[in-house]
Amino acid sequence: MTESSRTRIAETTDASEKKLERRLGVGGNVLLTLSSISPAASVFILGGAALGAYGTGVFWGFLIGGAISLLVALCYAELGSRYPIAGGDYGLVSRTLGPASGSAVFFLGLIGLPLFQAVFALGVSDYLGVTIAGLDPIVTALIVTVISTVVSCLGIRTNAWVTGTFLVVEALALVLLTGLGAVHIERPLTDLLNPQALDASGALAPIGVAGLVLVITQGVFAQFGFGGAVYFAEETVNPRRNVARAVILSAIITVILEVVPLTFVMLGADSIEGLVGSDLPVQAFLEQRAGHALSVFVLLSMALAILNANIALSLQAGRLLYVAARDRALPPALAKPLARVSGAAHMPRIATIVMGVISGICCLIPMTVLLNATGSTVVAGLAFIAIAAIALRRSRHGAPSDVFRMPLWPVPAVVALIVIVAVVGIGVFDPGQWVSLGIAGGIVVAGYLYYFLYLRSRGGLPFLGEGQDDDHSR
Repeated sequence: MTESSRTRIAETTDASEKKLERRLGVGGNVLLTLSSISPAASVFILGGAALGAYGTGVFWGFLIGGAISLLVALCYAELGSRYPIAGGDYGLVSRTLGPASGSAVFFLGLIGLPLFQAVFALGVSDYLGVTIAGLDPIVTALIVTVISTVVSCLGIRTNAWVTGTFLVVEALALVLLTGLGAVHIERPLTDLLNPQALDASGALAPIGVAGLVLVITQGVFAQFGFGGAVYFAEETVNPRRNVARAVILSAIITVILEVVPLTFVMLGADSIEGLVGSDLPVQAFLEQRAGHALSVFVLLSMALAILNANIALSLQAGRLLYVAARDRALPPALAKPLARVSGAAHMPRIATIVMGVISGICCLIPMTVLLNATGSTVVAGLAFIAIAAIALRRSRHGAPSDVFRMPLWPVPAVVALIVIVAVVGIGVFDPGQWVSLGIAGGIVVAGYLYYFLYLRSRGGLPFLGEGQDDDHSR
């Protein structure tokens, strides 16, 4: 090890003398993770869009997408158990595939997380607009971003309670949606087994294999986010065991909370043609079965769900920047303050506030650009995670005895990677996806260039083989 590397390790230790504090159990971690996924928002927004485009194909799409999500969750669970580092995907990939790939994934998170927050924040006015007319989307988004950033600077247990309370309201909305469908069953489940959507003439027609593949990808995207449990690894007690549990529990609960309500919406709608032909299918079903007053309540709860998701994403974003700074993946002048844990709450407040500012700036970006960028960064990040899960057991460093090991390794990771490659392949042949894929590719290339042109010339990064992983796993 070079003298410069030893010096930077010492600087890192000094900068993060006060560490994140272990105050979360499995339940607290799951509450924070589910909040960032926001199952209710996924059902209303992503599920509704999928219903309009693919009709009853949503049943198989979200069910198979859920099965694929569970395979990806196994990848996160083993990686997170082996390396319980608060940096999320960056922490896992950098320590498995090396600092160059870690740098690329850091760039994906540094850009992707604020973009996700901006997409959510800009959608709040659509739901608050049912009671407050004339809301400016950008101003509303900036207010949501400020609130999210301030709340995420509080203690981690406080955030778990806050997001958990909001999550209960969100879950009640999904229970209501399920109940309305269950008491107004209009068709048997077998009607959903043949995937059909509206054709050009307005009649139901089979969507075909290509359509089914596309709706499966929608299901995967809608249920993605359970890897967020890793961001809270350094604040979770007994992390090697509990982070894996939190990842898998979050994935299972998400699949149930999304697949079941969407299924009962399709079973309980007056007609599939009317449901699929609506501009906002889930909202239309709610208005049809619950009436206007109850629909307003549920739509307002969606605004609360989005705020909740932004708080959880803000927590994740702050920890990403904090760990990257602690690893000295940033210039020293930036790394020193960003790697600091401040206050009695033991939170990386400076890193969290900086990411909040970036998120606020992203709210000024047109929504079409945001949507193009977010989808592609998710795909790229999942590819790195699947590859890391395959490569993990090839490491020459032995794994601790209590680490979680996915069953049937490497089958879950290989299947997940095949699906990801298929999604990218479909996108390559679709000119409408070229911008999205180009953005993700550009971010990844920028990350690799940053490492090879800047970080490597400084002697690499000090996180490999320095015992830091073991310190943070206890």
